[in-house]
Amino acid sequence: MIVAALLAAVISLAATGLLAWTARLLQAGSPDHSARAAKVVTPEPVSALDWPELQVRAVVPQPDEQSLILLLVGWPARQQKAATLLVAVDSDDHRSAQLLARWCETQASVSPTRCGGARLEFRRRQSLERVQAVLVAEDAMPGSHR
Repeated sequence: MIVAALLAAVISLAATGLLAWTARLLQAGSPDHSARAAKVVTPEPVSALDWPELQVRAVVPQPDEQSLILLLVGWPARQQKAATLLVAVDSDDHRSAQLLARWCETQASVSPTRCGGARLEFRRRQSLERVQAVLVAEDAMPGSHR
């Protein structure tokens, strides 16, 4: 009788854990789906911020102004597409540069989102990690046909 009760408790805990993990995956994946769906409406995006996804290829914090970060980004689905972005993060935000560098190192898929005006957000796909910044400048790389 006790063994049956313990077995039922273990099964119940396992089912609860599985449901929690599934909810976490859905929470992280849902923004990916909606962001990608919204961006495929624009067949030839003008800006790297309109790409469905990008990869951070290089992260260069500016030595004289730590809040400015130079990013070299590319569109994984279209290897010829690349851009340089100069973004500003809050001056006391040291986490953003670290996250961007880690995404670069792991070649993570990143979703760029405009947040009104020059504000933007980069979000690592299949994750809830985010970097908020202000776009200072954007330039297409030579040989990149946007």
